[in-house]
Amino acid sequence: MKEADIIKGCKNGDQLAYKALVDTYSNYIFSICRRYVYDNSVAQDCLQESLIQVIRKIHLYEERGKFKSWVSTVTVKKCLDILRKEKRHMTAEIENVREPSMDENVSYVLEQQDVMRFLDTLPDNYRMALNMFLVEGYSHKEIGEHLGVTESSSRSLVSRARKMVVEAFKEEQKNEAGSKFPSISNPLKRKIISPIF
Repeated sequence: MKEADIIKGCKNGDQLAYKALVDTYSNYIFSICRRYVYDNSVAQDCLQESLIQVIRKIHLYEERGKFKSWVSTVTVKKCLDILRKEKRHMTAEIENVREPSMDENVSYVLEQQDVMRFLDTLPDNYRMALNMFLVEGYSHKEIGEHLGVTESSSRSLVSRARKMVVEAFKEEQKNEAGSKFPSISNPLKRKIISPIF
């Protein structure tokens, strides 16, 4: 079933269209949920809730933008709602925390899979802010609205999360180099291809 037929069928309450939507978009939606939620079982709950929300709200989709982008927006909002209800993240203000200056920002370029792997190591509020900014493309104002923090807090969360990912990457590289050549201080050996940071 084509995307246009799925959308039209779901808007008309067609059960086959609902099944086609679930079959077509479940993996995509789950990948979004998994970026926001570390625990697989909670991510599965987010997937279920997001699919239900997409089906319930599909009449609001006006077919102006890409359907996948709309699905992504619905999913992110649902994940944030679930995380709020489970109190899995803290939205404490960090107004007085100094952002890293330019010389403190490390200019490593990380592969996308590295970034996604290290996201799981971040505290929830940092992971969500970085996800929303880098992956979903939200502005700091939008992130602040979703997380209940100010724009400057969003900037700080994203900046500090980036720094945490880079530091985790550096530490891993240092450990890998040390285990291969314990007596030699080795430069990074990994081929770095995708400019995420």
